[in-house]
Amino acid sequence: MSAFTGKQVLVTGAASGIGEATARLLRNEGAHVLITDINDELGAPVAAEIGADYQHLDVRDSAAWVAIAASRPWDFAVLNAGAGARFEDLREVPDELFETVMDTNIGGVFYGTRELFRSMADRGGAISVTSSIAGLAAHVQSPIYGASKWATIGWIRSIAPSLFEKGVILNGVCPGLVDTPILGPGGGERMRQMGFKVIDAIEVAQAHLASLQHQEPGTIFTVQAEIPVGIQALQPVTGYQG
Repeated sequence: MSAFTGKQVLVTGAASGIGEATARLLRNEGAHVLITDINDELGAPVAAEIGADYQHLDVRDSAAWVAIAASRPWDFAVLNAGAGARFEDLREVPDELFETVMDTNIGGVFYGTRELFRSMADRGGAISVTSSIAGLAAHVQSPIYGASKWATIGWIRSIAPSLFEKGVILNGVCPGLVDTPILGPGGGERMRQMGFKVIDAIEVAQAHLASLQHQEPGTIFTVQAEIPVGIQALQPVTGYQG
């Protein structure tokens, strides 16, 4: 029997890409899955196809998170919803672009962690967050996105110990370049033609299942093309008093 059989699992940003692949994999493992997304036209049919439930969720909405978290006794969650941003000239970046990326990629993770912790505390549970290799290395092509993913790594590593004291494990998954709709129509193939190594969403989904079952909190898994899934060792800073 799978560790997910009969368990209540929430997956955000699951209408397509990594979230969809993760939801499908969890259903195959026997989990009761709630797919959430802002794209109802894509999300609802995916849920119907795989036998999951669907609910609209904008992860930037803290009140919506309160309702979602209180709706079931959650066992697992994958906080995957994200937003990207590229620009040519910093002087031309509007506030709205910065706010959308940050509110989605770190605000949504904060709200999700906080409200799911209310459901899981003392009873036990596990949360896995989709971060990015861009959260571990400079991403000069998309600095705002990179900064938001560095923030998720800081959040995971900083809050995980206190959650663990109440029986909740928080880990993260950092994929490299993934063939998902965020690259645009045909984006994955274009990247390959340009010489980039691209991974499939199912590989990231598999890492999320490993992350949810990993018992050491604050662990960061990396998923890159032609490289086995690994655990990123983050070195302590000399002299740090924290």
